[in-house]
This record gives sequence, C-alpha cells and structure tokens, in this order.
Amino acid sequence: MENLAVQEPKKISIGNFLNFPNTQKFLEDNLKENRKEFVSNLLALCDGDANLALCEPNKLMMCAMNATALNLPLNKNLGYAYIIPYKGVPSFQIGYKGLIQLALRSGQYKFLNATEVREGEISRNKFTGEIKFLGENEDAKIIGYMACLELNNGFRASLYMTEAEIEKHAMRFSKMYAADKQYSKRVSKWSDPDARPKMAIKTVLKGLLGTYGVLSTEMVKAFANDDDNESEPTKSNGRTGDIEEAVIVQNEPELETEKVEI
Repeated sequence: MENLAVQEPKKISIGNFLNFPNTQKFLEDNLKENRKEFVSNLLALCDGDANLALCEPNKLMMCAMNATALNLPLNKNLGYAYIIPYKGVPSFQIGYKGLIQLALRSGQYKFLNATEVREGEISRNKFTGEIKFLGENEDAKIIGYMACLELNNGFRASLYMTEAEIEKHAMRFSKMYAADKQYSKRVSKWSDPDARPKMAIKTVLKGLLGTYGVLSTEMVKAFANDDDNESEPTKSNGRTGDIEEAVIVQNEPELETEKVEI
C-alpha cells in the first residue's frame, strides 16, 4: 500500500484574509470610514516585514486594531506603536512617543520628560531620594535613564533607573534579549544600539506613569494591551515592569532635564 503524503493546509495571506466577506464586514462594523486606510496600512506594514507576513492573519489584524483603537499610527518611522512578531505570533507594543502622546491628550500634564543620564550629570541622595542636575556632560558614558512629570496641580515625580537596573529589566522581561545574550545574536530591540535607548526610555516612562501618572481611559487600555516583553503575548496583569529597585522621587525641587521631542 502506497504511503500517501499528507498535505498541510495552504497558508492564507493577509491580503486574502482581509478580502474575505466576513473580515470586510467586521472591519466595516468596527472601523467605519477608516476601514480602507487601516487595510492599506496593514498591507504596507506586512510588505515591509517578511516576519509579519508569516503571522496568523487574524491575530495580526487584531494587533493592528489595538493601535487604531488608541489612534496611534503603526509606522516604524514615527515610533508611536509597533507590531512585533515572535515565533510567528504578533504582539502589540507602544513606543515611548505613543505613551507621551496618550498622556498629553488627558490635558493633566504641565510637562512630561524622559532622557538618558550620563556620568557626572546628576547627584543623588540615597536616603532622601533627592536628585540634582549638575549640568550636561555629552561626552560621558550613559549610566541610567530618567523620566519626569509635573501635573497641572503642581505635583512632581521622577523615576530613575541605572543601566544595571535597565539590563536586569530587559533580561527578565524579554525572552528574545535573553536568547541574544545566550547565543550572541542581535534579534531583540534591546540588542540594537539604536533601539535600546528608546526601549530604556519607555521602561522608565511607563514605570513612572503607571505609578504616579493620571491614567485616562486610553492610558488604562494602552497599559492593558501593551506587550513589551518581546515574547508570546500574555494577558496583562497590570504590572508596569521590574522597577522595584528604581528610585522614585516625589515633589523634588528644580529638576532640569531635556524634554523629549514628540
């Protein structure tokens, strides 16, 4: 008796999936007049990333709709929101600029800053947590990252994390980065010298907003849907990351930091 080869079901492309009548009706019901723009942007996104094109179309579409629900463009060049594929599974991630955008929409913030900290730029009292800015030192090495906010009512707060704490966070929450370190690869954004500072800025910014920020409905939704672990998406438990050892300062006097460009 001949052995019959079992054929795997043919994979459906994202283009074909979006053309299914049921898909079109779903998009029409949920996106209304924005449906065509959403489809065009999603197809362009997949055309530019072969790994995204390999993801399951339904999950890919739902990830993209997270950005649409928050009115954040899925454009890598803008840096507001991303879809990150990991082992064929897409996950939705908000960029630090997206967090700033959502916070400013609330109208509750006088300013919201995030920046790297270089050696010799700050002094810190480990007992009171007071941080003083000593001046810029552009040629020195980066020793940490800081996010600062001031609300319209005058409340101020900051979050500072050292490079060692940032590295600990990345190793704990990014399986891709841990694998990069183990196998000497550069797959994770944490391994990319250009992307790592943005990831670190997002880490301190998200930690600060999650602890002391005014969380609008949009911000709560963003925190719930954001999967910045660079692993298979998991249901959010409300944690904002490994910031237990970070220094949080409330109502500090005259903290000067460079404003993040939005």
